[in-house]
Amino acid sequence: MMTLLVPTDFSKASKKAVTYAMELARKIKARIILLNVVQTNTSGETLLKWKRLEEEMVKIAKEDGDALLKEVKKKAGEKTEVTFEYRLGYDFAKVVNRFVEENDVDLIMMGTHGATGLKKVLMGSNAASMINTSLVPVIAIPADAVFKPIKKIVYATDMVNLDEEIKTITMFAALFKATVNVVHVTKATPDKKFDPDKFTKNLIKVSKYKKLTFNFVKNETITAGVDAFVAKQKPQLLAMFTHKLSAYEKFFGKGVTRKQAFHTTVPLLSFNKTTLK
Repeated sequence: MMTLLVPTDFSKASKKAVTYAMELARKIKARIILLNVVQTNTSGETLLKWKRLEEEMVKIAKEDGDALLKEVKKKAGEKTEVTFEYRLGYDFAKVVNRFVEENDVDLIMMGTHGATGLKKVLMGSNAASMINTSLVPVIAIPADAVFKPIKKIVYATDMVNLDEEIKTITMFAALFKATVNVVHVTKATPDKKFDPDKFTKNLIKVSKYKKLTFNFVKNETITAGVDAFVAKQKPQLLAMFTHKLSAYEKFFGKGVTRKQAFHTTVPLLSFNKTTLK
């Protein structure tokens, strides 16, 4: 059975992720763990000064966690296993990654606060930190997202290691028997030798998954090109890989996947190539 981890701070955005996780868990028969990270400074001096505050924070976390768990179990039903945990720690991402390793988590689901426009991207947020460091795939869920059965996935690629990455994407898509629309955004008009049909046939051969297509999109920026393609295709999920900044990312602006996590109105599934288990 797959394990879905939903880090929560009990905010409206994180509760959206919980709702989304419940629906997904029903579809793939997964269990859900709700996790609250009580962020504290672990230095000896600080712990002595703030011991009472820390105890109060833990007490509140337990109370809020119990209330959320009761609410989720009522909505999820008896067939979906849901539990609540809390952990202490200063570095959110490190605490979550440690929990992932200790509990064999397969997928992290997190809410974003719906910042719009790249100038408003909050790169220091918890969702961004997990996309940067997560040991397992992360689904970032916009605050206004509404769960729909996953029938179509758009996978945005920089063409580097495409054959390897498409196998990962199609393995995930196969869980839902979803169509995968692969898209590559380029500033220049693609050379005539780049035939989308030939790319499609090759990817089907490599992945052994028939429900996919390959598409070229011309646009000055990756995010605008991906947004336009997503608006046209109307997928239920956008998938991207993130890694140490490639020349492709540096050329268009650093951290394309990280930016897209806060720019898209569609849930973003990200795979971090430098950290995945």
